[in-house]
Amino acid sequence: MSKQTNEPKSRRRLWLILLLLSLLLLLGGAGLYIFTHPWWTPQLNPSDYRNPEPSVPTASALPTETLPGTTASLPESSAVPESTAPVLPDNPVDFAPLQEINPDVYAWIYIPMGPEKPDIDLPVLQAPQGWDENYYLHHDINRNYFFAGCIYTQQINAMDFSDRVTVIYGHNMLDGTMFSNLPWFRDSSFFDQHEYFYIYTPGHILTYRIAAAIQFDTRHLLNCFDFSDDTVYADWLQNYVMEPRTMVRNYRKDLELTLDDKLVILSTCLEHGASRYLIEGVLISDEQTN
Repeated sequence: MSKQTNEPKSRRRLWLILLLLSLLLLLGGAGLYIFTHPWWTPQLNPSDYRNPEPSVPTASALPTETLPGTTASLPESSAVPESTAPVLPDNPVDFAPLQEINPDVYAWIYIPMGPEKPDIDLPVLQAPQGWDENYYLHHDINRNYFFAGCIYTQQINAMDFSDRVTVIYGHNMLDGTMFSNLPWFRDSSFFDQHEYFYIYTPGHILTYRIAAAIQFDTRHLLNCFDFSDDTVYADWLQNYVMEPRTMVRNYRKDLELTLDDKLVILSTCLEHGASRYLIEGVLISDEQTN
């Protein structure tokens, strides 16, 4: 009898030992994964892709009036030409090395945040047609898995920002990266003091005035709202930009928008994904660059 009684106990010990060994192997594998997998991919240093400050004035800064007198009275070598090509500013971002790393980089977003928080200063990517449109939700610029992902748009949006509404996505990370600083715009004083963000593309500087910052539900904006429909777009401008129908909102009360205005909406999550926070910028300037 004693032999039969001890046998189940021996089996239980054996199974317990095997279970402990399995757990140790699992934990060891998880640790190896964390330290060897590109989870902690270092962030881009924006200065590595910045061009030097322009050494020439922008086209808008050139004088529009000619010097007193006529060109005939000046020496031939210093005669003012009848017409000159516009002097374009240098683009703030050097896209060539970025697109060598990954051709899916097509823009760069810069949001000055002032002394309170670091600026948002990051490339914008879009996955190629045929790929998962949310590929960059959890992949870095090197196409390695990276939980924080990239700042990105979906394939429904054109990459020249010509759509009425372009939506740019980014995670609200606890470490302060990606779009984690956008919720600062819930503070009315911060909102009042930070009016603009900028999008750089090869050949262009797009300037947006922040028209509204609102908390919204989790609906997919471009799937749920047909912004090509004038009635839908007019309703959005009135009720979610010029006078937002939401309890959490800041907006510019001096803005009157029309169907001709174009928006870029920056979208990040709040409350562990239970809602979205939207920064809505209206295009006010499109300046060509070298």
